[in-house]
Amino acid sequence: MGIIKKLVQNLLVLIGIVIISCPLWIKSVPPKYFSALTGKSSIIDKYVCDFSAEVVGESMSPVITPKTRISLSRCFEETDLTEGTVVLFDDGSYLRYGIIRHVIPLTPIVYKVSDEKAPELFHDVTKKEIAGMTKSIDISQSKYQAKQEVESFILDPSEFLTDLYLGKIPKGMGIEMTTVEKTTSFSRRQDKFCSVIVPKEDLLDVSTEFIDAKTEEILISKKNIVFNVRPEPNINCKDFGSFQGMLNLDPGTYRYRFLLNHQVLADIKFEVR
Repeated sequence: MGIIKKLVQNLLVLIGIVIISCPLWIKSVPPKYFSALTGKSSIIDKYVCDFSAEVVGESMSPVITPKTRISLSRCFEETDLTEGTVVLFDDGSYLRYGIIRHVIPLTPIVYKVSDEKAPELFHDVTKKEIAGMTKSIDISQSKYQAKQEVESFILDPSEFLTDLYLGKIPKGMGIEMTTVEKTTSFSRRQDKFCSVIVPKEDLLDVSTEFIDAKTEEILISKKNIVFNVRPEPNINCKDFGSFQGMLNLDPGTYRYRFLLNHQVLADIKFEVR
């Protein structure tokens, strides 16, 4: 037992040395992978959680002057992300600075974030898209003036969708050969899975998710989908299977979620037999 304990101690020391010697590398790895290390040593916490990044350009001026290097933490909870918090977030193309202007109490929580160059132009951000945060910045000089109540940011599905439902067509057939039958029960051997969307306007930042109804695990996720208004419905049908382009779902119960700007417009439970 003494030998094993000694080996474990040496391993932890080695991990600590790697972390301390590689601060730039460590900040590119999601903090969830280091949860077993944090909270046990202030030195390890410092190098796992803390990093700094420079503000490039004038997008945060006058709150933060250009070329200022900001100290950030990448270890935080949703409760830490309050209005006025400065965050470094992924906008889908690159990391950029912004300030949380509003917190929308949804599942997941949506943060309305903007910079000082265009304070009224919000980015809808979730916790997993935030790379770092700090509460040490004085935002009293911010140009942003709140003009809307938080509730006004919650989307009403009826304003965006005329209809959305799941359906099926026989396996081996295309939508030009048959009519989609509305259903929430599918046979892997006999059916193709179809989603039918009728938008009221062009939808530009749509995500879809297939979720295990028992574990709540997101099994399949697609982002940045565009749905255009057109005379006929937007119909997408897929065979069940494990090959590319197929819907790889085993028999079980699932949920299909349709999101716009991270907000759920539809959540439909269905079964696969």
